[in-house]
Amino acid sequence: MDQTGRSSPRIPASPHSPLWLGGLLFLVALLAASGFVASMTRLGESLEHRHGLELVETAAAMFDPAQVASLRGLPEDAGTSAHDQVVARLRALREANPEFRFAYLMRPLAAGESRFVFLADAEHPTSADYSAPGDAYDGPSENLAHAARTGQPIFSDVVADDWGEWVSALAPIRHEGKVVAVLGIDLAHEAWLHARDRYRTFALAIAGLGLALVTLFLLGLHLQRRAGERLASLGRQLAEQLETLEQAQEGLRLADVVVRHTSEAIMVLDPGFRILRVNAAYERLTGRRAADVVGEVPAALSRDPALARRISAAIAAGDHWQEELELIRADGSPTPVGALAEVVRDGQGRIEHFIAVLQDLSDRKALEARLRELSATDGLTGIANRRSFDETLAREWERGLRHATPLAIVMADIDFFKRYNDTYGHVAGDACLQQVAAALASGIRHGGDTVARYGGEEFAVVLPGADAAAACAVAESLRARVEALALPHAGRPGGGVVTISLGVAAALPARDQSPTGLVEQADQRLYRAKESGRNRVCG
Repeated sequence: MDQTGRSSPRIPASPHSPLWLGGLLFLVALLAASGFVASMTRLGESLEHRHGLELVETAAAMFDPAQVASLRGLPEDAGTSAHDQVVARLRALREANPEFRFAYLMRPLAAGESRFVFLADAEHPTSADYSAPGDAYDGPSENLAHAARTGQPIFSDVVADDWGEWVSALAPIRHEGKVVAVLGIDLAHEAWLHARDRYRTFALAIAGLGLALVTLFLLGLHLQRRAGERLASLGRQLAEQLETLEQAQEGLRLADVVVRHTSEAIMVLDPGFRILRVNAAYERLTGRRAADVVGEVPAALSRDPALARRISAAIAAGDHWQEELELIRADGSPTPVGALAEVVRDGQGRIEHFIAVLQDLSDRKALEARLRELSATDGLTGIANRRSFDETLAREWERGLRHATPLAIVMADIDFFKRYNDTYGHVAGDACLQQVAAALASGIRHGGDTVARYGGEEFAVVLPGADAAAACAVAESLRARVEALALPHAGRPGGGVVTISLGVAAALPARDQSPTGLVEQADQRLYRAKESGRNRVCG
């Protein structure tokens, strides 16, 4: 009712709801989600394509071009030393990469010829899939011809031939500037399509989450509108029923209870930033009693005048300040807090009080640190993962450049690990990987050395400041530690225990080199150690 005692007119609520605006927003979100899924699908195809090219290019770099050039593509090649060594490398390549199905070398029948013959095949001669030297390849050869003609690697779409459906990665091998063979690696197309579709599945999940959030947002707006109408109705009812002084006092008492018992630290400050009042949560957070701080300027402002200037500038711009700070407790221990301040003004716009709220961020910061640690750790073995290895290698390479100190890499591979899995099963294989990783991690030097799971059963060790001799000594110690585990390995020729082969490379970092070359050199020496009988160090 107004001052004349007449009832105030009731303002009717609008019957129209902006549903069309919500529908338009949902349509825009749906289009954006569709575009995101398509973009991620294309990205997945591009990354898997690039991954295949990198795999075959790295594999091609492992072959001796002169040795490959010596093969004539005739049945008489079989049994020769060059042919046997090339076949051994093909088989090692396939064993080291579980995603590879076939690995082979081919050459055109003649220059410019589109037909190809086999030079070497990783399959065993007794296998139905084996192709002997000189056998003609009667499958699709356009990609082979293109790789031989242009000298560029190719990663094909799904190709069908007499051996089934494959995704092929092809890379030329050059000798004296000429392409002398084409290395082919076939992967089962189901596995490649599955790897590619992971990106689409991820994009669908993100898009679905985004649409769900938009839907929840629209639902929230609708509920907020309905709640607003209900609040307006309550407001009209409250306007018609004046609250008594007792009710107002009860409200003030409840507000005081909330301030005293809330989990967030609250300070009431005067315009000069002197503390007028704090709650119990403030005492728990800072370790200081209210009686000791009332009338004082907060210690953070006294210690850091720049903070006081930032607060004043933020409040002058909008009556609000918010920042993350490091609070020093009474016992001297630091605690991360989220701080915000709001201004209370009187009827003339003058500042009466500041209300400052402090929230303990210790748990959140600990969680963030734990997440960073997990992103750099291999989930199975608990040591550094490939990503962490790459970051450490790049960092130590730059440090070596700055200080002119050497850097060494050790690449290690569990001998006959595929046979171990075949003999004992993958659960035992995982346990074997964990024990080997623990032995390697306990055997490295302190002060910056890093051991990481490089992939599958392969491990890598970064040794900052180590020359070749020191790195070989560490590698030999690691080899002995793994052998000392005495893990039975009935699947290796002649039986015995689990062992590792290691390749060592060391260099003084230089601007015209890259750490990738050091890894490749260690990897080549690892394969040399395996070809020399395994369970040894090659440096």
